[in-house]
Amino acid sequence: MAGNMVLDSEVIKDIRLSNQARKSIEDFDITERELEIIKLLAEGMNNKEISQTLYLSEGTVRNYISNLLDKLDLRDRSQIVVFYYKNLYNE
Repeated sequence: MAGNMVLDSEVIKDIRLSNQARKSIEDFDITERELEIIKLLAEGMNNKEISQTLYLSEGTVRNYISNLLDKLDLRDRSQIVVFYYKNLYNE
C-alpha cells in the first residue's frame, strides 16, 4: 500500500549479501577504458578486433592488457576474463 514493498526476511538477507559481494571498478583501481577492454576480451575479441572497436592502435591495446595483468596480478588474458566474471559481471 503507500508504495512500500513487503519482502520475506530471507530475500532481504540475500539482497544485502549480494550487494556486499558486488565489487566495482573502483575497488580494483580499474579505469572505464580498462573495463571496456576487459568486456571486449570477455566477448572473445582479439587485440586487432578490440583496437578496431575502440579506435585504438593494437600496440595501445597490448599496453592496456599488460597494465591490467600487472595491476590485477594475473598471468594472461584468460585470467582477465575469469576475473571479470568473478568480480565485475552484473547480469
